[in-house]
Amino acid sequence: MKKGWFVQMLATYDYHGLINFFESLAPSVRYSLTKPLLVLSVLYPGITAFTAMFFPAVEATLGISGPAFIAMSAAFIMELASGLAASHISKQQFSSLRLSRFTFKVFIYLVIIAVPYHWQENFLARHKEFMAAVFDWLQSVLIVQIAFENIISILENLAVITGKDKTAWINKIKDKLTSLYNG
Repeated sequence: MKKGWFVQMLATYDYHGLINFFESLAPSVRYSLTKPLLVLSVLYPGITAFTAMFFPAVEATLGISGPAFIAMSAAFIMELASGLAASHISKQQFSSLRLSRFTFKVFIYLVIIAVPYHWQENFLARHKEFMAAVFDWLQSVLIVQIAFENIISILENLAVITGKDKTAWINKIKDKLTSLYNG
């Protein structure tokens, strides 16, 4: 076999060398995210196995599945982490008050998710299916709204982290949504 055949073969796919090929396979390398993503990849199965013990309690309390709870928790963690990073970049000192505000907000979100679920269960136990369906619908609406609120907060933080105005990405999304409505 001719030396360099692999590099020549890659060139036929418009890869300009081995580094370009490997960056295509793992774009996280380009952004120095490989180590954190590998840590998450290694830890995630263990975390899910460990938390699977608690999913029946989560489902009984909040009325959401284990994977939904993990996704919601990941959004909360991402909001907290991006908020801490944005604060650091904005040269705002860490304060327990701001952490308590975040914790209080998460608590309120969890209560907002749990209350309609328990009302739904109450009406199901009393064989009032229509009212149970109303509270099931309400819980779904609230969960989606809470997810959107977390995404907006994360995008605000990411804008600050990347040196943009806090509303930069939100305004782009708002413009897209407005064009869909007016389109």
